[in-house]
Amino acid sequence: MRDVTIADWNKFGATIKAERARLALSQHELAARAGVSRSWLAKLEAGHRGAEFEQILRLLDALGLSLVLRSGATAPAADEPSATAHRVGQDFDAMRELMDKRQHSAEIRRRAWSAGRHKPARSDHG
Repeated sequence: MRDVTIADWNKFGATIKAERARLALSQHELAARAGVSRSWLAKLEAGHRGAEFEQILRLLDALGLSLVLRSGATAPAADEPSATAHRVGQDFDAMRELMDKRQHSAEIRRRAWSAGRHKPARSDHG
């Protein structure tokens, strides 16, 4: 896939949908690969706002895509490919670290919610 500039949620959703179609995946298949619900994927493809970043990263990974953040102010010089590759590697490492932290926090929340859900009801009668 060529580089795509994402300016809004509609463009992002359309890009995801196009890549899914290019790979001949159904929404159900891609959702299963990414660990998201099919309805979440349908909303994202329709341009729905407010998707969690962790889910977006899992979706991109399932499509074999990567997220690259690039400053629009300056383009890297043609004679600096190793510097650009190094910077992208650092960016990816930072994004992966952020995602790992988010996953850890989400797991703690899930465990706390599960633990609270299975507690017996309190009795006011002692």
